[in-house]
Amino acid sequence: MRYLLLLGTLLLAGCVTNPRDCDPTTGDVNIVTKFNCNYSGTWDKRVEEKTGTLQHEQELNKEFKAVYAAIEQEKAQSNASVASKRKAQQDLERSMNNLMAQLKKKSAGRADMQKQVNDLEKRMKEAQNTPSASTMQKQMELQQLKEQLSDLQSTLASQ
Repeated sequence: MRYLLLLGTLLLAGCVTNPRDCDPTTGDVNIVTKFNCNYSGTWDKRVEEKTGTLQHEQELNKEFKAVYAAIEQEKAQSNASVASKRKAQQDLERSMNNLMAQLKKKSAGRADMQKQVNDLEKRMKEAQNTPSASTMQKQMELQQLKEQLSDLQSTLASQ
């Protein structure tokens, strides 16, 4: 009879299993609790919850990786754009310096033209060495100077 009473108690105890008692990370769980957790399906529910959480976290991780990849791609494009702008600006400065050298040769012996060439050269150096100006402002100013140089060259060529 004792065994029957013990068996009845165990069966009833299995019905009142607390999910917190079935957490294997909380410490040492006795054999009766383990049996009750397994019998009541609490461990299976816990595994399903943890699997769902893991899947959600994996999806979130994929989204973060996609955003990170997009940022890296944008950064690479931006760096390429900055490099191409810098190269274009260097090319413009190089061509302007070559044009300036040609104008100096052509204006040799003519004081009025040499003064204009010297003024333009001074403005070019100021434009090239202005650190506070944005790249766009600098390019616009250099483009204006290039146009003035071309006009001066045309004037010298026509005379």
